[in-house]
Amino acid sequence: MTATAATPCTAFDGSTLLLSGPLAEVALAARAAVERNTGGPVLVFDDTTGRVVDLDLRGGEAEII
Repeated sequence: MTATAATPCTAFDGSTLLLSGPLAEVALAARAAVERNTGGPVLVFDDTTGRVVDLDLRGGEAEII
């Protein structure tokens, strides 16, 4: 199954919860965390499957979504 912009996901920065919601919103929160460079791994999980979602966070907001 491929994740879509509406897929429910959750992002973490290390052990800190960033955001739960649609992938489009979670991806932007993950990008902001990567840009802050807090040192923890930023991981996004598909809430339905529990699998890690691989995101390309390069480019502008429209390209990420």
